[in-house]
Amino acid sequence: MGFLKSLFGRNPEESGMMRPEPVMVLESEGLTPISNPSEDQVRQAVRGLSRMKPSFVALTDEVGNYVQAAGDRPWCVLERRRVEPFLHERAFQHTPVPKYNDGAKIRTGAGEITLKSDEWFLLKDAAEVFVAFLHREAESPQVQWRSLNEMFES
Repeated sequence: MGFLKSLFGRNPEESGMMRPEPVMVLESEGLTPISNPSEDQVRQAVRGLSRMKPSFVALTDEVGNYVQAAGDRPWCVLERRRVEPFLHERAFQHTPVPKYNDGAKIRTGAGEITLKSDEWFLLKDAAEVFVAFLHREAESPQVQWRSLNEMFES
């Protein structure tokens, strides 16, 4: 350690110079990933979901936690994943969408996803969840989460 101090003047780890800047990455089907996107870029990406354009969008933090949405105007499904402890969840709301019964399918570029009647979100509402994640804030209390971990256990 003394050699490094004499060579560089001080230990870079102690000064904080080696700490990486937090990075969020916005990814969307067929588009170049964006590092540290703005709030407007996040909103536009989510609101732009459709079968003819990107049908999914994900926002990932520096440790691998993410929120993702897939769907087609005006609806989408929202999921999130936490790395530690491992948790994969799908969003739902207390007021189901009466237009859709449990078992209805949402179409995405990757195929159809079967949803419950309370798992349908408008793109504008999903954009708010993404913005809360971007700013590391809690999302609206109307958005609840149910575990999908059993789908990922082997």
